[in-house]
Amino acid sequence: MALSRRDFVRRLGVGGVAVASASHIIGYGREELLAFTGDAQGQREGRPAGAPVAIRLSSNENLRGPSPKVLEVLRSHPSKDLGLGYPPPNVSGFVDACAAMDGAKPNNVIISTGSGEILTAAVMAYCNGDKSLVTGDPSYGSPAQTAQRIKAPVKFIAVDPKSLALDLEGMIRASIGAGLVFLCNPNNPTSTVQTSADVEQTVRTIKQRSPETGILIDEAYLEYATKPGAFTMAKLALELPGVFISRTFSKAYGMAGMRLGYAIGQPETVRKVGNAWGLGSINELQAVAGIAALNDKAHIQWEKMENKRVRDWTQGQFKAMGFESPGSDTNFIFVNIRRPAVEFRDGCRAQGVAVGRDFPPMEKTYARISLGRMEDMEKAMVVFKNVLGKA
Repeated sequence: MALSRRDFVRRLGVGGVAVASASHIIGYGREELLAFTGDAQGQREGRPAGAPVAIRLSSNENLRGPSPKVLEVLRSHPSKDLGLGYPPPNVSGFVDACAAMDGAKPNNVIISTGSGEILTAAVMAYCNGDKSLVTGDPSYGSPAQTAQRIKAPVKFIAVDPKSLALDLEGMIRASIGAGLVFLCNPNNPTSTVQTSADVEQTVRTIKQRSPETGILIDEAYLEYATKPGAFTMAKLALELPGVFISRTFSKAYGMAGMRLGYAIGQPETVRKVGNAWGLGSINELQAVAGIAALNDKAHIQWEKMENKRVRDWTQGQFKAMGFESPGSDTNFIFVNIRRPAVEFRDGCRAQGVAVGRDFPPMEKTYARISLGRMEDMEKAMVVFKNVLGKA
């Protein structure tokens, strides 16, 4: 029997988190492995062992890859700079570029080998046995996993049953005396986004009622948001203590393999987070690639609109088959397939398409499907129709 997320937090001990293999247990860099190689639910009789996967729509990767300018700078960067000093020559320039995106200063920024380490550090900095984590349900699970590892309580706030948006009022109520509130916006896996006005009101209310509570706004997918009024909360993070945002280069920037992320907040806030957990060291090629990516704003705008084109087409295809999904502001969709996700996942994998893992408590009806290139989605849609009996 599959564990619910609440059961997982309640039952597993510290050692259990490290060795658990069910598909709803998250580790950075593990989603692809879980979707491709199976899990405790998927390894059953009748599943084709080692079935080839040609189209990977399981980990929200950007199959279009990085900007051509990023590839060019990686090809042309002088090799002599790779052997120069600690820190590498362009790391400070990368910090400056991150700060410049939002009118911040370098001491407002911490950088990391992927934003996952920042999420871990945030929980380590603000939560303990007496200070809980507040998070959506479902939402990205890494913070909850870290909280469990350090034996901090977790308060799961169910998303709105109709819109699948985060229940901001519920999160406000749960935040009194909490250590950290995790706002994944846009939310993974439900793909929904909150407007900046709603997030700002939520953050200000929490800080008024519970001033010591930290608030992490994970903006991993914000570059893909097309909903009016959905913008970064960087300005608010610079204004309020204990409020910070995290960003990654693994999604819209198409650089998951480069492992780059950063956070913005007041100097004392980001210093507290950075001191709580090792964030890794950025090397010279990561730094120059990150600078080039941030400077190529035209490419990110193209990526945003191309993703929207693919997203609109894909959601339209599912809607025509009678399968609904909430309005998406990410590079994935969350579809009500009206059957267990594991059945859909197994069926798709047998025909060469990998889709997302289970997302309790909605794994009995919903499946997450990452968006690839248009040609990927056209091929995958044939498989989806076959598996769903709509061919």
